[in-house]
Amino acid sequence: MSAAWNAAEEAHRRYAEEAARRPAGSVEQLSPRYFFDDPRYQMAKASFVDLRAVCSGLALGALVFGIHSGGGDWSSRVVLTLASAEPRRLRLFAVRGALTAAVAAVVTLLTALLLVPLLLAVARHRGTLAGTDAHYWQVLAVIVVRAAAFVGAVALLGHALGMLTRSLVPALGCALAYLVAAERLVQDYAPSLTEFHLSGIAFAVLNEQLLMSRDKTDCVGEIACLTMREGTTATEAFLGLACYVVPVVALAATRFVRRDIT
Repeated sequence: MSAAWNAAEEAHRRYAEEAARRPAGSVEQLSPRYFFDDPRYQMAKASFVDLRAVCSGLALGALVFGIHSGGGDWSSRVVLTLASAEPRRLRLFAVRGALTAAVAAVVTLLTALLLVPLLLAVARHRGTLAGTDAHYWQVLAVIVVRAAAFVGAVALLGHALGMLTRSLVPALGCALAYLVAAERLVQDYAPSLTEFHLSGIAFAVLNEQLLMSRDKTDCVGEIACLTMREGTTATEAFLGLACYVVPVVALAATRFVRRDIT
């Protein structure tokens, strides 16, 4: 804390020297606190960053898990046994997909329930719990529920992709090619759609700033606050995710129902 305050005072001194060389009234007067970068773990802010990082990793794992659950049934020929036990293929497809999504969502919820107490312990002993009021916990709960729904949907996407290709390797190849190439192509040729790449959707779903009060954000000035708070909403993000999931699920279900499985 002492080193952080020394750095803040030094930054304030340089700012004051620069302000003194400019016309009076043209530079905003700031206190050393404005330049202070609290080195402690701030639960009210850092917890959302950590939760976003963990859930993004879970989403990637859920995609691989879904591909393995769908493509693995074909590689191991388990699907033949399942189809013999349940001749209604559409029902079989729906149950297997729902089970895959539910497992991924539950794992996400359990991970969040384990992570939050650990972050609380860190903040209590190595940081601060300032700002963790009732509104904070409400926002955190909403983000956790969103994360579970997002990870479950990504697992369903992976499962449908595995069922569609009927093999692990092509499905993993398609997913890898998308993750590696799609974002760059979108940025180069359709930058307006960047926010609907899976990485952009994940950020929008897990973005807490649109739910927090304005005075709880780090923005300074109306323009910065407007930029931070008027991003892609979770509703738009989930609609964008549906544009990925629904077509792949529909194609996979159609092929599974109408094509021979032998």
